[in-house]
Amino acid sequence: MTKRHPMLAALLLATVAAAPGDGRFEKTVPFPRDRRADLDWTYQKCTIRSVQVNNYPNADDIEKARSKDPGDHSWLWWEFRVDNRSARDCKIHLWVEILDKAGKVVKDGDRSGSVDAGKIDDSLRVSTRMRTLDAADSPGVRLRAEIIPK
Repeated sequence: MTKRHPMLAALLLATVAAAPGDGRFEKTVPFPRDRRADLDWTYQKCTIRSVQVNNYPNADDIEKARSKDPGDHSWLWWEFRVDNRSARDCKIHLWVEILDKAGKVVKDGDRSGSVDAGKIDDSLRVSTRMRTLDAADSPGVRLRAEIIPK
């Protein structure tokens, strides 16, 4: 039995490390300008699958901001795709932090929303109004979430 004990301890440790903690998540991703960023964050059957940026400024808008109006602003909508496969509603709080090349936050936004029990393929949106050039030049985004079962 003593020979199996270390194996059992290692297996239990791996299970605990893989188990979702307290429903809080954080990830820094490349700015998802023309693609979706997969997240796959799950806590008690409530999942944040991905985020996608909508209303990103087009090439003409960015060029105009660079050449004529560096103070130009754009609205960006961060659409998070969510599922709730549990029998209880869940509340989700989302944070988006847009980073500059030095890793400093140039703009942030947050929002809380509820996802009904059994709701599949729903979305929550965080909006940010920011300088067009900050959006164009940002290499990355820090995303955070907290999932709270009701």
